[in-house]
Amino acid sequence: MALLAMSLGACATRGHVATPDEMALLAKAGGLSSAGRITLEGPKGKFSARVVFGVARPDSLRIEIPAGTGLRFLLVAKDGKLRADLPGDEAMFEGPATSEVMKALFGIDLAPQDLVGAILGSPPDSLSVSWRFERSLPARTTIRGSNDTRLTLNLDDPEIRLPGSRAFDFGPPRKSSWTLREMSDRLGLTR
Repeated sequence: MALLAMSLGACATRGHVATPDEMALLAKAGGLSSAGRITLEGPKGKFSARVVFGVARPDSLRIEIPAGTGLRFLLVAKDGKLRADLPGDEAMFEGPATSEVMKALFGIDLAPQDLVGAILGSPPDSLSVSWRFERSLPARTTIRGSNDTRLTLNLDDPEIRLPGSRAFDFGPPRKSSWTLREMSDRLGLTR
């Protein structure tokens, strides 16, 4: 019975542990884009959603959570700045792209620059990261933060290339500009 349980557990994990050659290719990449699922787990609970995202070195990040006919949430970080958008509320927050802001918004102590490095195979020493690959492409990245949090990205058909240059544009201002606390309260991921 224990063998059956171990076999079933192994089937649930996608891909294989990344090889040194796969990691070397990923570490040389300037960017990556994919659709997939993001899961945040921590002391405050668990959140999971379908996403479309892109990253580019050194610190450009775009995460979209789609809604039925548009976007439910958009996060863009570039050049040390971060913007979180709630299009349905016509609201946004803009601030520094720091681990403190990310922790306030999402409960994970992880700066966008460190997230980009982790996804692209060169995380800072302070993070514990694991990668799984399928067909020589990343299929899953799991990042353990310093505050007992875990971020997992399951990737569907990733492309190891720089996303288009406009992918990291902040876009026009929203009707309302919220404080960090207002955006955090509305997202509800850190309560």
